[in-house]
Amino acid sequence: MTDTKAKPPEMDWPSLMANHAAYTDSPLCAALALAHEAIQIWDADGRLVLANPASDALFGAGERASTTHQQLYGDCLMENGSRFSPAELPVTRILTTGQAIHDMMVTMRPSDDDTRWLKLGGQPIRDKQDRVVGVVITATDITDFIEHRQRLEHLASYDALTQLPNRILLAERMRISLARGRRNNETIAICMLDLDGFKAVNDSLGHKTGDELLREVAIRLRESIRGDDTVARIGGDEFTLLLCGIHKISECEQTLTRLLARIGQPYQLAGQTVKIGASAGVALYPSDGSDPDQLVGHADAALYQAKQAGKNRFHFFDRKLDMRLQANRGLLRKIEKAINEQQFVLYYQPIVNCREGRVEGVEALIRWQHPILGLLAPLEFLPLIDQDDLGVAVGEWVIGEALRQLRVWHDQGLSHKVAVNLFARHLLQPSFPDWLAAKLAEYPAELAQYLSIEIAESAAMSDINACADALHRCQKLGIGISLDNFGIGYASLLHLKRLMMDTLKIDQSFVQNMLNAPEDLAIVGGVVGFAAPFGCQVAAEGAETIEHLLTLLELGCNVIQGYSIARPMPPEKLEAWLRGFQPDPLWSLSTSARPTRDHFELLLAEANFRAWFSKALDLCKQKRYVDSLSDERHCPFGKWLEKPSSERFRKYDEFRRVERLHTGIHSQFSQFGAHHLTGRIEQARADEETLLEEQLHLLQLLKNLRVRLNREPRLRPPPHPEETRR
Repeated sequence: MTDTKAKPPEMDWPSLMANHAAYTDSPLCAALALAHEAIQIWDADGRLVLANPASDALFGAGERASTTHQQLYGDCLMENGSRFSPAELPVTRILTTGQAIHDMMVTMRPSDDDTRWLKLGGQPIRDKQDRVVGVVITATDITDFIEHRQRLEHLASYDALTQLPNRILLAERMRISLARGRRNNETIAICMLDLDGFKAVNDSLGHKTGDELLREVAIRLRESIRGDDTVARIGGDEFTLLLCGIHKISECEQTLTRLLARIGQPYQLAGQTVKIGASAGVALYPSDGSDPDQLVGHADAALYQAKQAGKNRFHFFDRKLDMRLQANRGLLRKIEKAINEQQFVLYYQPIVNCREGRVEGVEALIRWQHPILGLLAPLEFLPLIDQDDLGVAVGEWVIGEALRQLRVWHDQGLSHKVAVNLFARHLLQPSFPDWLAAKLAEYPAELAQYLSIEIAESAAMSDINACADALHRCQKLGIGISLDNFGIGYASLLHLKRLMMDTLKIDQSFVQNMLNAPEDLAIVGGVVGFAAPFGCQVAAEGAETIEHLLTLLELGCNVIQGYSIARPMPPEKLEAWLRGFQPDPLWSLSTSARPTRDHFELLLAEANFRAWFSKALDLCKQKRYVDSLSDERHCPFGKWLEKPSSERFRKYDEFRRVERLHTGIHSQFSQFGAHHLTGRIEQARADEETLLEEQLHLLQLLKNLRVRLNREPRLRPPPHPEETRR
């Protein structure tokens, strides 16, 4: 049986090459006209023999047999963007080599605002003697495909909001930069940058404004670096900079200084002027590492230090500091183990209303009963967990243990408040108020009123809005709120109004220094005075001596905590202390409910005298400025004595005796200093004993004068907030 299927006629390519016009109306032309891809037939001289309509639409219609391959493809570019050399043109290449080409990528620009991507294929045309007599070229417009692929690649490599490189592209550029740095022996800086104050803008003005701020920051960052550097957004308000080709560290410092200043300039957003800052951490290749992940980790550690140092600054990675941080991380793991193994205990320090002679409550203070090192104070481990999630676990344990102990004491008939300290990180956990409510539900309902939360002022100011909301939710549960360490956290009166605290606790640094530092005494007195309009009770911590305690009472601060009353103690010792508590008779020496202006002026004068006296002793021992100590009018206390406003005290015998004694003290200091200058140490020691006795005498006279003023009839002061509550 024979195959009767007709074979297609062979194309007479040589005849076509010789007389292509005869084929214009042939079936071949009709078939080519139906093809969607451009098809061209070229002769052995590189002249266009035949082109279908798709080719004319793509390349433009040219005169057949007069259009050369160089003319038609002269404006096309290779895939890498370079021009074709004459030998590389597709037709020339096929005619020369006799080899087909497949999937050659070229671009052409029909107009200034349009670029087309083409995929070319080509086959040689051979005659019966296998000689190349022409070329068939096919061209497909794949511009839509290429642009779609480019969009996908952009989305994969760039941040959608800011159009900055993302983590993936940053990693690739970092790999390339480090390789180049190794070849050229260059220094490269990896900078981790975090915005300061962005969360407040985002929360107050909304996420849309926050996004606009991030876009503006991205623009400023791009404008602040060189063209071959990279700035990437890696998430939230965090950015990474890759600075290449650094020759001196000062170059990096100048760039970062300029960059932080640029970010810190005001922004106009949502009709408002917004101001933020930025902190940055820097790691350098090769001194800080050669691995990308290691360099990023070191830069992140340096950023943490910049934040801790006060923000709006940059820090370079410090290897010694990093070793300490590594050690701290090891200690954090030990703290976590200590929680699980119940190595922590609570000590309690009494808080006493010394004017009324009654215990207000106690503050729970954590201690670590280390199996090897013994009892560790809070300062040895709490600062490490302040900014760590472990602070939440410690805080939950403290509250749970304090509530357990409260119930034990109440069952024993001991009813007093217990204050516990919280980290801001714990308080600002969204679930904290609900967790606290669930914890309180495990105990009798009346126990909540005996629990108080203390939050440091600086911690409360870290996010005033969130902190105020959390504290108000806690107050609804019936617990008290105290603002601890008051005076060092920059709280404004508006902040105090928002927080609605029950108690302000004056920071112990002011209390401990107030006897010798007039400015600290003024701060303590000022806090006692302005707390009244807020309905707050004022408490002072750090009263270590009876002098501190009596001065606080004279200033009108009645609720006091410190070593002069009792040290922190375990629960069993506290129970015995509470049952045996008796007010110290010395507390009654203070008779001022709230100091008058005269009374407070005398307290400030006394603090000025204490400060000058201590400084004068040091100057004499150092043999410095001894001659200046003889004139009593040159010290702050002497200037106060000479003021016309002090004339009103001169009618009192105590004041006149103070004046005479003050003059004698200056004279004695002159002699004391002279003995030190001449090396007569024994005489100087005798002088010092005399001076100390005269100082005590002068201070006692000032105290007697204050007592006298308090006994004189005067207008009744407005009621103290404590009296109002009672």
